[in-house]
Amino acid sequence: MKHKLLILLFLLAATLTKAQDKYYFGESARFNPDIPTPEAFFGFRIGTSLVRYDKVVEYFKLLAQKSDRASLEVFGHSWENREQVKLIVTTPDNQRNLENIRQDHLKLVHGKGAINYNQQKVIVELAYNVHGGEIAGTDASVLAAYYLVATEDADIVKRLSDAVVLIEPAQNPDGRERATTYINGFHTNPTVVDPADLGHAGGWTPHRGNHFWNDLNRDWLPLSQVESKNRVAYYHKWYPNVYLDFHEMGSNSTYYFEPSPLTSWNKILPQSNYEVLTAILAKHFSAALDRIGSLYFTKESFTNLSPIYGSTYPDYQGGAGITLEVGGTSGVAVLTDAGVRTFSKNLRDNFEISIAGLRAATDEKETFLKEQRSFFESALTQADKLPYKTIVFGSKKDIGLNRAFLEHLLSHQIEVYTLPKAVTIDNKSFEPGTAYVVPLKQHQFRVLQSIFEENETNAFDKTTTFYDISAWSTVHGYGIPFVKSKVPQTLGERVVSLPATTTLAVDQSKLAYVFEVSDYLATKALYALQEAGVSARVSSLPFKSKTTAGDVAFAAGSIVIPVAYQDLDASSLYQVIQKTAQESGIQIYAINEGFSLSGVDLGSNNIRVLKKPKVALISGGSWTTFGEVWALLSETYGLPVVKLDGKSLDRVDLSSYTSIILTGAQYSADFAQRLNAWVDAGGTVLSISGSNAWVNSTLFGEQRGPRQGDDSKEEGAATSRAALLSRGASSRLSGIIVKAELDTKSPLAYGISDKDTYALRSSYNSIDPKTINQTILKTKNILVNGYADSTALNAVKDNIVIGKNNKGRGAVVYFAESPTFRGYWLSTSRLLTNAIFFGTGGSNRFF
Repeated sequence: MKHKLLILLFLLAATLTKAQDKYYFGESARFNPDIPTPEAFFGFRIGTSLVRYDKVVEYFKLLAQKSDRASLEVFGHSWENREQVKLIVTTPDNQRNLENIRQDHLKLVHGKGAINYNQQKVIVELAYNVHGGEIAGTDASVLAAYYLVATEDADIVKRLSDAVVLIEPAQNPDGRERATTYINGFHTNPTVVDPADLGHAGGWTPHRGNHFWNDLNRDWLPLSQVESKNRVAYYHKWYPNVYLDFHEMGSNSTYYFEPSPLTSWNKILPQSNYEVLTAILAKHFSAALDRIGSLYFTKESFTNLSPIYGSTYPDYQGGAGITLEVGGTSGVAVLTDAGVRTFSKNLRDNFEISIAGLRAATDEKETFLKEQRSFFESALTQADKLPYKTIVFGSKKDIGLNRAFLEHLLSHQIEVYTLPKAVTIDNKSFEPGTAYVVPLKQHQFRVLQSIFEENETNAFDKTTTFYDISAWSTVHGYGIPFVKSKVPQTLGERVVSLPATTTLAVDQSKLAYVFEVSDYLATKALYALQEAGVSARVSSLPFKSKTTAGDVAFAAGSIVIPVAYQDLDASSLYQVIQKTAQESGIQIYAINEGFSLSGVDLGSNNIRVLKKPKVALISGGSWTTFGEVWALLSETYGLPVVKLDGKSLDRVDLSSYTSIILTGAQYSADFAQRLNAWVDAGGTVLSISGSNAWVNSTLFGEQRGPRQGDDSKEEGAATSRAALLSRGASSRLSGIIVKAELDTKSPLAYGISDKDTYALRSSYNSIDPKTINQTILKTKNILVNGYADSTALNAVKDNIVIGKNNKGRGAVVYFAESPTFRGYWLSTSRLLTNAIFFGTGGSNRFF
């Protein structure tokens, strides 16, 4: 009886597997029986539950072990240490010759040597699940991987001989697993399709982002996240000709594939990419979906303007990056206006599109390959058309910023050279050792131009369709000095890797140690000292002292560490100072005379004790801002952040925190009362965007918050925000960059000497001058990058984007917008960190 039951169960499983094979793969599909099916491995029919990411990686490894068509590379690890993998699928002969195929393909990029297009392989990448909650990607990757590895379809096998297929099951492993755990946790049988069900809600932690809640789909150019850095490094190993980027949209939508609107095409790119390559793919996509009766639409939305996306960065590398969107289910089924949408239907659509991508690439292999070579050749010609020939960048004092920006350029394969001799261009001076030269004429010109863009090449106007920001240049976000030279500058040695961090010796002092905060990582060194038990002070005024290295002038904001008044003895203190200098690269000076050559003396009351920061970051507002601040403080500055739920604050003791960061929400009356007392006692509130009005009402009894672009001539706004928005997209602020002026006398600007800087504006929010007593950062109406019509631009003229107000022994610092925008706006994020370190209450409040 038991034997008969086992046979029956086996036959039932086989029947279900065949039914699923038929649904996803068609009636005639035949597979290698030695390759484990997804159902056999995962233990359920794909589409009836969500596959776990770790099990997908395990399955991909098994495919590589079982089949000579597949191999697997681990190319990095996520923030939560999940493996980032690519399954490489091609014929066994190609697998054995993979490195030669890759090197041969790179000739298209570097333009070296003769190319036999017939022998070349077309590179196809299938990239799924960049947004964790867009769940139909990873499960579809399992179907595509199994099919390509196990199919006995002679046509597909022949196509694999002409192609190398790279499959990434989840571009966002951490977000994917967060979504899977949540959705599977609410899964029931029968399935609840009501969209109001908790299983479709998503929970309070965002599924879309990665560990730090960053939107990885907008991180291809900034590269602020480890997953993106790993992915772009791998991208430049292969330069795919076709890159399919799978997403989800609203559940009532059908299926979207490119072409996107022509008005969203960046004219820096060859139009043949749009008119030829995208058209080839669209033809195959439409045929694939027509065959299974799936509806779709094209040309109505999304964008190809900037290289910040996974579907556009490939366009800037001579490939065809394609946005693919299917209506979401947030589970295995959901009720929509058109009826019940099933997860399995979404998987089937994505699977068909995946295979269609391979068909398109192999049918038109030579077209894709020639277009890529032409792309990089035309980059050199296009660079010649701009009036400037080289870019020089670098800070004389901020070595940490130099290294960060240099790493940014090298990650994008930008050619960078040392500056061999001092130069002054447009009244900006640069010196060897702290500056670099970038020639405009190079194969990566189009990405290079995007990084330094100042509206020289884009031709945006009111007809342009902006899906996101219209200004994506990163150099302005870093805030690093640079200049564009019309005269070609002499190139030094090619920089191919980051220079080693200079190990700086520190002499021992019997009196005090001093260092400036001109390096953007200086406060990281400060916190490391405080964490080691060192008591540090900060000077609110400049002074000049005789150090063991000679006479040195120290700016306001310099950190003073007396040998006395420490819990550490002099020898232990010296060891900590040495270690910090070596690890940070910060120059720390030893001073043995307290009588300064000029300015305040070391015992002045203007040199006050600093508290060790303890920061509370409160959720409830913008989840992207929350994640950006969290990542900035913990990963860049080594400062642990206490993360608090904005809905559960009433029992939290605030007394131990020196700074509290509000990320855009309003909070309870009880919390408001206790926050009021906490600020009076010396705490510093950092209020971002949507929290500003609540903070004014709570702490100052003011009902007004950030100005919303009102009609007041006194405020400098020409029209109301409502009127601006009613005018449509032409007056919408789609992330423009404008010039701004910084109050360099404020402690928030410690370490920054230049008042001229930049601000990114994505809203009309401005801080009302009547609610603050000091303006820290104010915009001008000089557009640097992006598009805004004259009305919109005038509305952001003289906007106060960072301001402060004193209250009792504490203070409030207001930010009209996120100062840490997408993790790469280091110039304004530095003002936030300065507020944390130098804005804590008590005896050290300077502002």
